Amino acid sequence: MLKKLFNHRLSSSDALLQIQQRLNLHDKTLKAVKTNLDDQLANHCLHIIVNKEVAILFTDSSIWASKLLYMRAPILQTLSDYTGSRIASLKVKVLTYNPTDHKKAPQTPSSKTLSALSSTNNTSSNDKLSTSMKKLIHVLKRNRLLD
Repeated sequence: MLKKLFNHRLSSSDALLQIQQRLNLHDKTLKAVKTNLDDQLANHCLHIIVNKEVAILFTDSSIWASKLLYMRAPILQTLSDYTGSRIASLKVKVLTYNPTDHKKAPQTPSSKTLSALSSTNNTSSNDKLSTSMKKLIHVLKRNRLLD
C-alpha cells in the first residue's frame, strides 16, 4: 500500500495525508461495525480493512475470531449498508501477541526477607548450597542498594 502511494509522484505530505484519510475511514467503518455488535464482542474488534468486496476484521484471540465468524451475516449487512456497495466476504484475522511488550519486572525481596535469609544461612558450613545461598543474598542486597 505504501509503495503505491509514494510511486504516484505525490509529495510526502500528500501521501501521508492520503494514508491518514484512509486510516480515518477504517476507524469510522470499525465504529459502524461495533455499534451493531454486543459490547463484549465489540471490545475485541481491533481494526477493519475494506477493499472492494472483501472485509478483513482483526481481533485479539482465536476464540473471539470464531465468535465473530458466527456473526458474519450481520457484519456483512452492516458493512454493505455503511459503504453503499456489496461486501461479499469477511475474513477474520487474529493479531499476534508480542510477549516482550507485556513483560513484568521481577519482584525484589524486601529487606526484612533478606535479613531473614541471612540469619537462617548464618551457618559456617562450606557446602555448595550454603555458598550459593550466601552469594544470592549478597547479590540481592547489592541490587537492593542500587534501587
